[in-house]
Amino acid sequence: MRKVWWCVALCLIAMSSQADGFKVSGQVFEKGTGRSLQGAQVTVRDLPGSAAESDASGSFEIDLPGYGDFELELRYAGVPLVRAVHLEPGGQVPVQTFYVRLPETLREMVVTAPRSPDRVSKSVISGKTLSSIAGSGGDPLAGLQAMPGVVAVNGSSAPAVRGSGPGDNVYYVDGLVIGKLFHYGSLSVFNADLIEDFNLYSAAFSPHYGDVTGAVIDVALRKPRTDRLGGKVNVSLMGADFLVEGPRNDDQSFYFAARRSYIDLFIKQIEDKGVTIQIPRYWDYQGKYLWNLNDANKLSFHLHGAGDQLALNFSATSNAAIREPVLAGDLSLSDSGASQAVILDSVLSDTTLNTLTLQHRTRDASNRIAQAGTLDLTQESLLLRDQVRLELSAGHELTLGAELGQTKVTVDADLNNTPCTQFDANCDLTTGTREQLRDAFTSRLLAMSVQDRKRVRDDLTLVGGVRYSKEDYLDRSYTEPRVGVEWEWSRDTLLTAGWGRHNQMPTGQQIVRVFGNPGLDHIRADHRVVGIAQRLDADWNWKSEAYYKRFSNLVVSDRTLNYINAASGKAYGLEFLLKKEETDKLSGWFVLNLAKSQRRNDVTGEAFRFEYDEPVNTTLVGRYKLDEDWSFGLKWNYHSGSPYTPVIGTSGNYPDGRFIPRYAGINSGTLPVYHKLDLRADRYMVMDRWKLNAYFELNNVYRRKNIAGYTYNADYSTREEVYTFELPISFGVQGEF
Repeated sequence: MRKVWWCVALCLIAMSSQADGFKVSGQVFEKGTGRSLQGAQVTVRDLPGSAAESDASGSFEIDLPGYGDFELELRYAGVPLVRAVHLEPGGQVPVQTFYVRLPETLREMVVTAPRSPDRVSKSVISGKTLSSIAGSGGDPLAGLQAMPGVVAVNGSSAPAVRGSGPGDNVYYVDGLVIGKLFHYGSLSVFNADLIEDFNLYSAAFSPHYGDVTGAVIDVALRKPRTDRLGGKVNVSLMGADFLVEGPRNDDQSFYFAARRSYIDLFIKQIEDKGVTIQIPRYWDYQGKYLWNLNDANKLSFHLHGAGDQLALNFSATSNAAIREPVLAGDLSLSDSGASQAVILDSVLSDTTLNTLTLQHRTRDASNRIAQAGTLDLTQESLLLRDQVRLELSAGHELTLGAELGQTKVTVDADLNNTPCTQFDANCDLTTGTREQLRDAFTSRLLAMSVQDRKRVRDDLTLVGGVRYSKEDYLDRSYTEPRVGVEWEWSRDTLLTAGWGRHNQMPTGQQIVRVFGNPGLDHIRADHRVVGIAQRLDADWNWKSEAYYKRFSNLVVSDRTLNYINAASGKAYGLEFLLKKEETDKLSGWFVLNLAKSQRRNDVTGEAFRFEYDEPVNTTLVGRYKLDEDWSFGLKWNYHSGSPYTPVIGTSGNYPDGRFIPRYAGINSGTLPVYHKLDLRADRYMVMDRWKLNAYFELNNVYRRKNIAGYTYNADYSTREEVYTFELPISFGVQGEF
């Protein structure tokens, strides 16, 4: 009887279920991210009136009339998915989970206004675009060399811009001054996935930037994600890194990324012609914690750090040791830096914004240079900066800035001192005078800046500003005006012009006592630039700029004072950029730089080409997106041969018997032209809750042997070509979850 009653009960339940129907529940997520999708429409095919919609958590419920086979059809933003559902008596009703792969144009995007309204001599490009350029190895800063006015520096990603060297630039990241931006191996120290965009100011930049005569590279890192906890793991040819990020609660979010090289774990060292090189080791990390205190105040904490180690050994029979005997033996170089900062962004009123920054930086360097000596250096800096933006009226903005900084330096040096600059052809370290210095000193900085930006007519904006700076180590102060004009000649055409005065402190070696000259003045530069930019349509635009820079107070070596300000220079050129925006499958740009850069020793009267002078430099960058899974890119670069100083014989012997080289005029020789083609393929794979991205690069496809310089035998009677070092391939694989 009990079995009979159970059968009756089951039959009644089944009949009731069939009569009343079933409720089928489900969830809708974005494929690859697992993000909940709200607003997805769910219907049952061939069953009119049956429909449901996913809520904020991606959940939905839909009614089915009874047992049988049904087809659920889901649509989200035009993307359809069909799922077969089979219901039978006594069976479980499964939860239906949909993963929707959205077209790229419909994926979550963050639209932001330009970080700065200034448009004079400014280029803006996203970090994603730069890191996907062929030949970049996934490093956005390497991609900077494909931008207008930028000259590639052999063996480094550090750019030389418009007649200035890499050391003449300044780098800001999230408004923070970053001292160490490149590893010894030329890679930049930042995780490529964190870089939002770059603002490259090539000349006549805002008075809020100081201690720079070359260019300003202003990098913005993106905000941490707030939808869920996730991360990325990336493995490339040179190193591996990870990123973890997500929300802590509704008002707080964070990310932390770290990277380390691993080639040194497999290849300990390489040897070539008597030189043994330990594979360089590097590491870096970045972190950000964002806290929205309330609607008017946002607090962010920033961490940056990077370090490098490099070791070499020159045998006594190597060419380098024969020419410079003090190099025979072991060399070790170690350099690390770190930065911690807190930034408070406040909305003081409807028309007033304030940014208050407190930054702490450290640097530690330790060098052992065989018989030439040792150098240990530590720096600790503290910087307080405040910037207020006032909207006085529509189209009229006033920005006020103030900086107060202090740097403590400790030096312990025991080195052969050979004062040498770009104005010296022969710099013999072996015959240098041995000097010792143990010193600790403090340098303080005060700077104030103001910029007034006013739209005086509907089509005309005038920009004027001034910067006052004072430092107490060299005891120098400067007041420097800067002006700009932006004329919207038509809806699609913009004319710009700018002028500014800038200064920069000489390098540490040049100003420290014993080895340098604490009485030096700052290097000075005047920038002038005019430009035109035109939008042809939604896809195409072009821009051209002409510039002229004049440098003064450049540093030359001096037998009595080590260094003096006694040189000048100039740089001028014309740049052209034609760009195809990323609106469809094809994108890219073409750059043509026509430039001239010179230096002059005002003591001797000798004038010569600047070491980064390339009269013609052109780059073609292209990217074709075959579909959402594959894209292909290329970069072709051609530039005039770089200058070098030829050795034309010898002029006697040093006391130890070595030959003294006799040089032609400084940079009077020209290397053969440089050109190469790089190719790249990107593959994107999307799983339900994670993504896999991979790239492969083939560098210097037609195997061009580009000459970087020459090396000579002991008596300088023969020379051998030195070629640029390039990895033939590069690759990277990234998993995102």
